[in-house]
Amino acid sequence: MNPGETQTIEELIRRAIVPYSDRPDAEAVAYLIDDLITHGQVLHAQVAAMPSGQRTERVGAALTEWAYFVDAGPTGRGDHANWNHARALARILRNLAAAPADRRSGFVR
Repeated sequence: MNPGETQTIEELIRRAIVPYSDRPDAEAVAYLIDDLITHGQVLHAQVAAMPSGQRTERVGAALTEWAYFVDAGPTGRGDHANWNHARALARILRNLAAAPADRRSGFVR
């Protein structure tokens, strides 16, 4: 993908959660992290606005993890740390994206 192209959260997650052998180059990972954070902040705000009684424990944990991972940034140096950070953000977003479906299905504790 080229910088500035519009993507869905699901597409971004799919780009990040691939085998290590398929990871993109360092520049593409940097753009991916930026896109994950940009799109993720919107999703985070939407899910955070849901009444807490309508969120699963998994979604509540994802809200907390999102704030931590965005604030902390990659732990370590180099391409590998950035790639791990992108993958962590994507896994958290996958849980946040499931919130509306969890709510509709009544899967709330």
